[in-house]
Amino acid sequence: MLRKGSVPISKFRTVLNAQKIYLTNEEYTLLEEHYKVSTDATKVNYVLFNEEMEKIFTEKDLEKDPLKKPAEFKAPSILDPKDVLNEQEEKELHEALIRIGTEVKHKRLLLKPFF
Repeated sequence: MLRKGSVPISKFRTVLNAQKIYLTNEEYTLLEEHYKVSTDATKVNYVLFNEEMEKIFTEKDLEKDPLKKPAEFKAPSILDPKDVLNEQEEKELHEALIRIGTEVKHKRLLLKPFF
C-alpha cells in the first residue's frame, strides 16, 4: 500500500476526515467513483486526487521553470442556470427580505450567532 498510488476506500475516507474535510456519504461515493482504480474497485487513486487538488493552488513542476506564471484557477460554477427565479419570485423574495430586515431593525435582533 505504501507509495503504490492507491489506498483502500476506508483509508481514503479516514484521511479526509482526519483533515477535517467532512463530506456526506453521497459526496464520498462520488469522489470514490471518480478516483477509483480501474483494476481494483475497492481502492482509490490518491495520487491523481492529490494532483488535481494541487492544480487549484499551483502547477506541477513549477520549480523547474521559475519564470513561468501559473494560470489563474477558474472554479467551475456551482449555480444551475435552470435554477433562476422568475420576475414574480424575485419580487416575492425582495418583499420577504424587506420584512425580515424591518423585524430585525425594530426588534434589534442579532441573527448571526444562530447561524
